[in-house]
Order: sequence, then structure tokens, then C-alpha cells
Amino acid sequence: MASYNNAILDALCASEPEFVKECVRPFSFVHGDRLAEPGAPIEYVFFPQSGLLSLVVELNTGEQIEAAMIGRDGALGASVVHGAPLWVSTCIAQIAGQGLCMDAADVVALAQRHQSLRSQLYAQEQYLLVQAQQMAACNARHHIPARLCSWFLRAHDIIGHGDLYVTQEFLAQLLGVQRASVSLIAGALQDEGLIQYRRGRLSILDKDGLAAKACGCHERLRNHQRQQFRADTVESVG
Repeated sequence: MASYNNAILDALCASEPEFVKECVRPFSFVHGDRLAEPGAPIEYVFFPQSGLLSLVVELNTGEQIEAAMIGRDGALGASVVHGAPLWVSTCIAQIAGQGLCMDAADVVALAQRHQSLRSQLYAQEQYLLVQAQQMAACNARHHIPARLCSWFLRAHDIIGHGDLYVTQEFLAQLLGVQRASVSLIAGALQDEGLIQYRRGRLSILDKDGLAAKACGCHERLRNHQRQQFRADTVESVG
């Protein structure tokens, strides 16, 4: 059976491959695309195969603070399976990519036929909640340099390989800090040989060195993912 390069969609396909094959359709996104708006109906469930999506909290000031990330290890809109028909968060494409989507009704029907799929989709939604809780604590208590290092590591884990394409301005917005802070910290990390960051293109040169400077949130989330999801799912995105 061919892999769809998305952990959740591969699990759906394992149960009913022909049904999934008939239902999926491609979608793509570029930086800044909005895939979900609070209060709007969930019409599709999205399964990214590349790139990176952010669930953000929008403040009255217009600021957008990141609460959780979704990539090839997850799905966007899985809450519809558990009786939540409306989006509760804004989702913005952070790094361009592509994936597959299914009508929400088809995903609900598939999950109703397979308890194991309902459990996995529930675990996915729980993991988004855990991310949001961890990020709330991180934003409140951890210093900016450690938070930025943790963000780099989390994003790199989700992308899986290669470089990250994200501007300092957008990073500052997601973290709720000044762009100048991101610029200074990224410059220091580059001087230490941990990263290379030019014109919005980030390369991690020393992952262990970066991890030594990161707060514990990155590893904490990885440990939670290992515990909550099947071992083969986690290893495929690590």
C-alpha cells in the first residue's frame, strides 16, 4: 500500500484504502494563506504532506500568536469527527506546502466505521490542546532566545528535512516579540555556527547545539507525542 506521506491519512487509508483513494483531493498553500476562520463550518479535513500550518490566536490589536503547529504528522479539522462542526481557531500557512484533503462528511463516516480511527483522530486533537497549553506556559515563563531555539527545532522536526523558509517578521509575530529581538538572537546563533539564516531561509547546522540552548518545551512535546501516538507514527516524523 502506497504511503500518502501523512501519518493520520496513512492510518485512515490502512482501514479502507479504496474509499480514501476515491475521496482525497489535492490542495496546496503558500505563506499567509488562511485555511480556517473561527465560527466557519468545517467542510474539509486537511492532511499536509509538506510545509507547516499554524493555529493562531488573534488579538484585538491584530497580533497573531501561535498556539500549535500542524504538519505531515497531523491533520487540520479532525475535531469534526467528535461533534465540533465549526472552526474554533484561525489557521495560517506558515511555510508553503501541499497535501490532500477530504470532505468532512467522508472523514466522519470513515471514523464511525472504525473505532481505532476515532481514537487516533481524538489523540490528534488532544495533541493540539497539549501544544496550546505548553505554548501558553512557554510564552509566559521562558526567555526569548530559548523559545526561538525551541521553535526552530519543532518546525524542523515537522518538516523532516531541508531548510525552513520563514521571515524574521513572521517569526516575531508568531512568538509575540519584536522583530529586532529575533534578528539579534538569530545573528548570535549564526555566529556560534548553530544555524545559517539568510533572506528568510533557515538551515540548522548543529541540532544538538541548538537543543542545548532551547527551553524544555520542544522535548516535552516530543515525549508527549511518543506516549500518545503509536511508535511507528512518531518515528516517521522524528
